[in-house]
This record gives sequence, C-alpha cells and structure tokens, in this order.
Amino acid sequence: MSTETYTDLNNLQTNFQIIQQIKASGGRLNEYSIPEFASFIEKIGHKVSDLDRLNVIHVTGTKGKGSTCAFVSSLLSGQMEAGNKLKIGLFTSPHLIEVRERIQINGQPISTDQFAKYFYQVYNGLKAEEPKLKRVMPESPDMPMYFRFLTLMAYHTFLQENVDVAIMEVGVGGQYDSTNVIQKPIVCGIASLGIDHQGSLGNTIEEIAWHKAGIMKQGAPAYSVEQPESALQVLEARAKERHTTVEVVRPLDHSVELGIPGEHQAINAALAVRLCQEWAARTNTKFASASWITDGLRTARWPGRSQTFVSPRHANISYNVDGAHTVESMAACGKWFASKASDIPCVLVFNAAHERNARALLETLWNETKGCKFVAAVFCPNLSNRVDSVNFTVENDQELRQQKESAKIWKELSGVEDTTVCGTINEAVECVEERFGKQPAGETNILVAGSLHLVGGFLDVAKGSI
Repeated sequence: MSTETYTDLNNLQTNFQIIQQIKASGGRLNEYSIPEFASFIEKIGHKVSDLDRLNVIHVTGTKGKGSTCAFVSSLLSGQMEAGNKLKIGLFTSPHLIEVRERIQINGQPISTDQFAKYFYQVYNGLKAEEPKLKRVMPESPDMPMYFRFLTLMAYHTFLQENVDVAIMEVGVGGQYDSTNVIQKPIVCGIASLGIDHQGSLGNTIEEIAWHKAGIMKQGAPAYSVEQPESALQVLEARAKERHTTVEVVRPLDHSVELGIPGEHQAINAALAVRLCQEWAARTNTKFASASWITDGLRTARWPGRSQTFVSPRHANISYNVDGAHTVESMAACGKWFASKASDIPCVLVFNAAHERNARALLETLWNETKGCKFVAAVFCPNLSNRVDSVNFTVENDQELRQQKESAKIWKELSGVEDTTVCGTINEAVECVEERFGKQPAGETNILVAGSLHLVGGFLDVAKGSI
C-alpha cells in the first residue's frame, strides 16, 4: 500500500482525539453519531437500507467479541450444499500489523490494491462537492475519524464485493457505535461484559450492558454468553423494549477441539455456533457436511490471542502473546500463561493504553501468575518503526510516564527489581533477545500482554509476520 494512502488515512481524526471530545461534552456527541454516519453512507452513493443486503451478523461485548467473530467466519467457511461456498466479509478492530486486517473476505485481508481502490472511492466520495453532506449538527465533520472511516470503508467494500454475509464487530459499546447504522441484521451476539471504556460507556456493568444491548433490533434475535445477573437483567429489558429476544448460550464442553487456544474460548465458540445456526436458519443456508461445526471450530484462527511462537533468531526464547487489556481478559491470560510457564524463567513485556488502569491489570496478572518464575520485565509504548505504525488509542508521551509507572507497580507486586523501560517495540524486542537469547541456562518464556497494539508490534518485529 502506498505511503500516500497511509498518510491520508493517518491524517484522519484519531480515536484518542474523539474520546477526549466525548468526555469533554459529557457524552453529547454520542446521540448524533448514527445519523451522522448515515449521512456519510449516503454521501458515497449508498442508502442505509442497502446494508440489509449484507445479511449482517453483529457482535458486541467487552472481551471475546473478536474471537467470536473469528469462530463465526471459520464456521461459515465450510462447504455448502451443492458445492457452493459463501463469500464471507469480516470487519474487526483493532488490527495487529497492517490496517488491511480489519477488512477481510473469506478469511484473508483484502489485498493492497483492493484497499487502495476502496479507500479512495470512499475518501474522494466524501470530499466531492456533490452530493452535499447532510449536516446532523453545525459542527459535524466533513470526514469521519479513523475508526468510523474504516467502518464506512468496510460496508462499502462488502457491498462492492457482493458478500453473502458480513460479520461486523462493534468497536466501542454498541448503541452509538458506527457499525450500528445497520437497520436489519440477521442475528446479534453479545460476548462477555466487563468494565471498560468508562469515559464513554459508564462506570457500572449495568450502564455498559445498556450500551452493548443497543445493537438489538426488532426481528433479529440476540444471543448472549452468561453474564452477571444485573447485566443480564438490563439485556432482557432492552430486548423487550426493542421487540426482540435474548437467549443465554452455555459454554461448549472442553473436549471440543478449538483452533483458538485458551479455556475461556469455549464460551466464545458456543456463542459463534449459535449465531451461525440462527443465521443459517433465517437465510435458508444449508451445510453439506454434518461436521461443519467441529471442522469450523478446529480450523479457526485469531492471531494475537493466546498465541505462542519461538523466536526465529533464538530457539530458546518462547513468546507468549495475548492482547488482554481488561481485568477479565487479563485474568484469562494469566491462567493461560501460568499453565504453560512451569519452572522456566519468565519475562513480562507490558503496556496499557492511557485510559486503562495499569495497576488493576498488573494486579490481576500477578494474582494469576504468582507461581511463575519471573526474572525480569520490559515496558514500552505501542510504537514501532513501521511506516504505518501510529498509535490511535493513546497520546504519544515521549517521557514514557505510563511505562515508568507500570514498571514501579510491577516491582511492588512481584519483587522483581530487573525492569527496563524502552521507547519502542523494536527496542523492547532487541532488549529481550540480547539479554536472554544466548542464555546458557536454556529456555525463557516471554509473556507479552496489556494491549493488542503491543502484541501486533511483537508479532511483526519479533516474528516477522502474523
């Protein structure tokens, strides 16, 4: 993809900037987000009703929604009756290495040529003098911010590519998220709920559940994993308001083979199966093989979540990467890592986005990994030397105050005095591999967690690719 395309994309208003605006306005911007986004759709030549052709599966949640979408994509990729295959669109966020990962067709990111083509069809369409943009508010922008632009581009791409199904992962919340412009999804899913994005969603699980339930639509049944009782009550009340239903899905038996590792994936897989079954029934889609569920679950892949790989330069270094960035997902990450670490020396590599509680995340991780033999820790921001490496969720702090504070917290919790603060992911990889790559004592287990952007950088720099 050309540098010009990256420049035009990266010059859009960032997530960090829009979050700050929402906080400053007391959330007032939210109520205008969907009609404003609908005006962008019309500006580039579509009607909002055109999106109904995409047969959308809409998924929200605090943790597990991306994994659920990956399972759904894999399940639907099986052989259909009469040898037909579905053309499957998948929109997720954030990306790990390249922005193209956010918009996939049949399990693969769209090509660089496709990305550039559809990017400029949307970009130039928004900049055109005609038709005039419908202003929802006097201060409505001419161009959507980064995430919303990519959502718009995903919808445009899937319409142009005539996909049979579009699996849409919510960015933040649900009620006011740009993906929620869809009027008639086929089915909706709600993954595990927890406390996150308090600045825009609220400080209680009930407030957050209200936002997540905003994706429910009349005529589209909703399915949810098991939730805290108070959150479930909110989901049920909102389902009634919206003239639909919500059904709780139970976890799969742990004997079922899953392509995405981690015990916690059993509930995400169960939700995905139920969403696919409902979608198939409502679209009259039939599978040729009775094994489509077991095959789809077994072959599912979702990089950056409970993923392990060996350094290509040092066979004694084992990287264990997980994009956990909430208290709940960090607990699952810690359990997963503790089950693998044994008595092998361990090193933590960590970063938390500015708006997240680093202490809470580190305390949760430490509580699950006290039995691990941590010998050192490295802290760095979500920045690498890639031309398209831009941090869209936190403010760039050259003083590295967040990382220094995290190092202090980890020392207090673990008693490990050997901590290093690096300025980039590249420096962090170099630090780890120089120190532990030639250790005569043998293998070292590296845990990389706290941010999907951090994990993506490590997959790129340490491994070379996803």
